[in-house]
Amino acid sequence: MTGQWPEYAEAHLGFRNYWYPAMASSSLGKRPQAVKLLGEDVVLVRDNGRAYALNDRCPHRGVPLSMGRRQFPGTISCAYHGWTYDLKDGNLVAALTDGPDSPICGKRSVRIAAYPVEERAGLIWVYIGDAPAPPIEEDVPEELLKAGTVPMVMVETRKGNWRYGMENAVDEAHAKYLHRRTPFYFFSKFPVYSTDVRMEVAEDGKWLVRTGKQVFDSQTYGELGSWPGREWWRVGGGVSTFAARLPAIFRISHKTWSDYQFFVPVDEHHHLAVMVSAKWPSRLGKAWWKLYYHAYVRPFHHIMLNRWEDDRMVSMMSIPPEKLFRPDISVTTWRKWSSETARRTPEAPATSKP
Repeated sequence: MTGQWPEYAEAHLGFRNYWYPAMASSSLGKRPQAVKLLGEDVVLVRDNGRAYALNDRCPHRGVPLSMGRRQFPGTISCAYHGWTYDLKDGNLVAALTDGPDSPICGKRSVRIAAYPVEERAGLIWVYIGDAPAPPIEEDVPEELLKAGTVPMVMVETRKGNWRYGMENAVDEAHAKYLHRRTPFYFFSKFPVYSTDVRMEVAEDGKWLVRTGKQVFDSQTYGELGSWPGREWWRVGGGVSTFAARLPAIFRISHKTWSDYQFFVPVDEHHHLAVMVSAKWPSRLGKAWWKLYYHAYVRPFHHIMLNRWEDDRMVSMMSIPPEKLFRPDISVTTWRKWSSETARRTPEAPATSKP
């Protein structure tokens, strides 16, 4: 992970200057919610139906604002001494225990950071960065913004650096062994290996699309014998396509629906796994899609495959050092591409080697 692409190697806390999904919209109600994004403590608050985000620290004595109270509309008050902040801009508008004429109010030194917030596709998105926030449409996959999208969301905190989670998704080879007996793909034709693996930039310049020629027949490995043997029960399975984009998004396009996986940095050793399964059904098909998701996709794909299989591997990774083999071209291409194309502030030019 070190060497050629230092920007990627140093991105322990992710790439800044992007919109990141922080939680499901349905999870934010009247009570303030604490989240950590890219190493920053954030409090999310819903007021009059709209979501707001502030730095989760009262500058008075450092108590988390997520412990606070909603004393007045459009504000949050620290639970310790009642310092009260405007949700829109983080200004201190009252210090309740110092009286209405408190001289501390309005001072720039006690203003707390406010983060841009938007809601799209059943998720609350927070912009973390040093440059002005671009339109959120720049960072939300286009499909999820289409009219008629029915997103089904699952969010959980997992062990492992965000890069390990993202690289596991990008990795071309692991599924052929790790997921070979997973119930989600049990009856699908499963390749043994692939040749000519590559990650190619899509026409829109935002996605890296993974391609390769798949070999399905059982193979002989010298004197060891053949693997995986005759798998007579594998009779179906459609063709899926796989693609990745910045800051840490992976897409699996199935025949009639798509699965999006967002790997949001929390700290150096944890990330949020944000999974969104999306379909564009007819009005009558919405109920069937929701039933299919809860009965099949969520338990078999998001829990058994993603959590029990993928996450188990990611949580135990210990790299560097590492030794790579041919299929890892998908991982190294992702590292190079993201290191060279990730957004930067003007004073931070790319330094990747050719």
